[in-house]
Amino acid sequence: MARDNSTLGDIGKTRSPSYFAVAGLTALAIVLKLKFFEIPYPAFPVFKYDLSGVPLAIIAYLSLKTYTASISVFLVVSIAMGLDPIGMAMKVLAESSTCIPLVIITRGKQVERRWEFRGVAVSTLVRVASMTILNLIVTPHWLLIARWAGNYDEAFAMTLGLMPHVWIFNASIGLIVSTMAVETIRVLRKAGYLV
Repeated sequence: MARDNSTLGDIGKTRSPSYFAVAGLTALAIVLKLKFFEIPYPAFPVFKYDLSGVPLAIIAYLSLKTYTASISVFLVVSIAMGLDPIGMAMKVLAESSTCIPLVIITRGKQVERRWEFRGVAVSTLVRVASMTILNLIVTPHWLLIARWAGNYDEAFAMTLGLMPHVWIFNASIGLIVSTMAVETIRVLRKAGYLV
């Protein structure tokens, strides 16, 4: 019976990523989601900037199959730590709409800036479009649950008023996360940790 002696340095060189590396990156994503590492969006402080998407993008780069398990753990643990389930579900969808297009466009390509630029641009646009649709569906109900609105029509009108902030926030965090992920992946590839 052969033993698996893969180490962190073997990430990407084998068919499946190291469980220790994926667990570590998932744990890092959870830590980066903690309130201590969040920066409120100035115009609407309910929206928070964090960098949890960067380790999640690296996991997606390693394996999209592993990413689905990792993002599920990220969601469950974050909710268990007391974070808002609706907000966390939206966060998972936002990060997925950023990470998956980024990885599909950049993975397997030689290290070329044009593919990285395309990946950043497309993943940011997909995130903005996805979160626009999701916010139009979910936010009115969330506003009613939070008792910030008295009825659905009032909640929907408030949601429409928030849409410019939804666009700006998601475009800015999409650019930040995807750019940092691409640069981190570039460094890890050059160091030989990723292929």
